[in-house]
Amino acid sequence: MHWLVTTLPVITILAYLAAALRLLCFNRHGYRYRRGVSLLASALIGVLLCSALDLVLHPAPVTIWQALLALLISVLVFRSRGNLAHLLRTQP
Repeated sequence: MHWLVTTLPVITILAYLAAALRLLCFNRHGYRYRRGVSLLASALIGVLLCSALDLVLHPAPVTIWQALLALLISVLVFRSRGNLAHLLRTQP
């Protein structure tokens, strides 16, 4: 179990950083600009980066659920190719 305690924070930090980087690298390629979605994406990038930095500077125990949530966010961002509007869309 000791390896899990040391591995979970690393997994969580990498998932946060990967999701933030993918959101930062989103290229619109003709999609229209939406100010609200852009502000929400900027806020999400800030939250993800601050969460990763907080875990680096102030190591705290990370539960398996926190790591899974970070991985889920990262997977959803990568599946939408960084398009936050696609994630927020309510219709298929």
